[in-house]
Amino acid sequence: MGALGKDFIEWQTSVMELERRGEEFARRIADLEKENELLQQRLLENEQGSGFDALSGLYDDGFHICPDQFGKPREEDCLFCLNFLHHKGRK
Repeated sequence: MGALGKDFIEWQTSVMELERRGEEFARRIADLEKENELLQQRLLENEQGSGFDALSGLYDDGFHICPDQFGKPREEDCLFCLNFLHHKGRK
């Protein structure tokens, strides 16, 4: 195979990788849009209630409420979020 053939294969591989990454980005954008919509709905639903109730509800729905990760989905309990809820709940 000549140099032109090798260049074509490298180009084709690069295009396939870009296509794969584009699909990955599209999936991530769709996930973020769903997450944003859910957070906006929660915000509207809790507009009448207290801020603590809203944050507690967000945590219960599976989102972080701690400053470093606020609004990001959580896979398991977060000690920082729980500490915040515990201290704010006592006041």
